[in-house]
Amino acid sequence: MNVKYDKIDDLNATIVVDIAKEDYEQKVNDEVKKLQKKVVLKGFRQGKAPMAMVNKMYGKSILADELNSMASQKLNEYITENKLDILGYPMSSDSLESKIDLESNEEFSFAFDLGLAPSFELSIDKKDKLTLYKLEVTNTEIDKDIAHAREQSGDMEVVDVSEGEDIIYAFATELNEDGTALEGGVEKATISFVANMIEDKKLQKKFLGLKAGDTLEANIKKVFNDNETVISNTLAMPKEGVNDLNDSFTIEVTEVKRRTLAELNEDFYKNMFGAEDFPKNEEEYRERVKSNLERYYANEAQTWLDHEIGDYIIEKHGLNLPDNFLKRWLQASNEKEYNAENIDERYAKEREALVRRLIVEKVAEKEEIKANAEDIKEEASIYFVSMYRQYGMNASIQDAFIAETVEKKLKEREFVEQMGDRVVYRKVYDAIKQIITLKEKKISIEKYYKMVNEHKH
Repeated sequence: MNVKYDKIDDLNATIVVDIAKEDYEQKVNDEVKKLQKKVVLKGFRQGKAPMAMVNKMYGKSILADELNSMASQKLNEYITENKLDILGYPMSSDSLESKIDLESNEEFSFAFDLGLAPSFELSIDKKDKLTLYKLEVTNTEIDKDIAHAREQSGDMEVVDVSEGEDIIYAFATELNEDGTALEGGVEKATISFVANMIEDKKLQKKFLGLKAGDTLEANIKKVFNDNETVISNTLAMPKEGVNDLNDSFTIEVTEVKRRTLAELNEDFYKNMFGAEDFPKNEEEYRERVKSNLERYYANEAQTWLDHEIGDYIIEKHGLNLPDNFLKRWLQASNEKEYNAENIDERYAKEREALVRRLIVEKVAEKEEIKANAEDIKEEASIYFVSMYRQYGMNASIQDAFIAETVEKKLKEREFVEQMGDRVVYRKVYDAIKQIITLKEKKISIEKYYKMVNEHKH
């Protein structure tokens, strides 16, 4: 076998693998002989079919498999031995023609296109400056947090007339255009909602000042902000059927409930912080809330800084990639996700992530950053604690079920690689923070989130 490598430019190359008859002939003959011993052909006992007949029927498919296997193996060996830094996987060339006519040739050529990773030097030093925001926790934020905690811990009480934050319970019935109940439609479905969560302001006002027994007509889809998932779950119907619903429903109020604020007392403090280490009075409670908020917003600021670092290193290095090759590769490797209509838009995001990854890998190599088994296990624990907390569970790394979940998931190679990547990215970003110059800046929480939302928009 012969391999020809042609570097077209800094980012693209081709490899041609030539396979002669003497490279494959013996292997193909051996495979045909093995098959002869197993195959059963009409008129012959197992293993007694003539070699020529077996070769005529199966020789070409065996040859095709052997050629593809040999070409792939030789290609991978060449890439490894010559330490070619490629992106994606090699693809059949669209500029060189492969010679694989099994009917008329005895010598074959397989042509591949390669996308090469760009060669670059890191450009990160003390001259690079980013801002680390210090979010100021004021009494306003403390009051809001306490009010929210008291509301969540409070009881529900029935009230006479609805206000914006009250929960309205009702029966919903689907109507015809003439205002009569639709035969076979939704009838007296039990629903509940909060008026202030309705985005349509005119409709929102219609649900203020209502009492049990009141009935009004409303667009059910707008009550739930045209959210198909919420509507289907509320009305206990398939999501696909939401579009077929008539908009107009009667809403018959059955009950209005309001959450009362929990009292600031020992029971409340224990509920918030546990029976062993709870605040003894309101002043101590406020200090504890302030401390928690400061830690939370410090973490928010670090997360935002990581985001800015990710954007900054991409902008700073301005790497070129084999874009056309990578677009072809994405479409070929995931036809359901990428096609000719969406590839340009979706590739832009893939490209950004790939450039960031190349730079992170370069920093990791320079700083000798790696993810060991203990790092990965700790990252997995943090990952699951965060996930469970998003679902409202007060989980911690010490919980037995977290440890059991982690041990189970660490048996999956893909998950281990995912956690390893998270560890490396985190360590690299921490290393970059030590290299560049960070300027601390105090900012109000309101201005901070306004800045973040404008950036995201």
